[in-house]
Amino acid sequence: EKEAVVSTQSTGRVAFSKINVPERVFQGHTVDEWYPLSGKLGTEAEGSINLIISYTTMPMMTVPYQRIHYPYLQAAPAQFYTPVVPPPVVIRDEDINTIKDMFPNVEKEVIKTVLESKRGNVEGAVADLLQLTSDSTTVNS
Repeated sequence: EKEAVVSTQSTGRVAFSKINVPERVFQGHTVDEWYPLSGKLGTEAEGSINLIISYTTMPMMTVPYQRIHYPYLQAAPAQFYTPVVPPPVVIRDEDINTIKDMFPNVEKEVIKTVLESKRGNVEGAVADLLQLTSDSTTVNS
């Protein structure tokens, strides 16, 4: 008895079917059949799947060890990539205090971290803090 599981991650739905592989498959026949799927909607209520099942025995073969020699290839000179690092952001105390006046319940360290994430952009930091504080008041109410 084999279990086939069909899943699509985009929808999060999972369906399954337990299938007894017919004996004639092991005798060299190919089976082409539809099997019902079960899942959230109930037993055999998720649709069906078409499976084509065949079985073939393969002779065992051993491959002798072979060492493969590659001709020496001269490597091209290495090219180095120098990443562009943006200059460090200077967070001004004046900006922290201005935002602190707008958000008295937010700690200065949090304000500084948000400003750093916005590379010193005060308007962007205020927008993020508005979102942050509105989310926390929604959760707390």
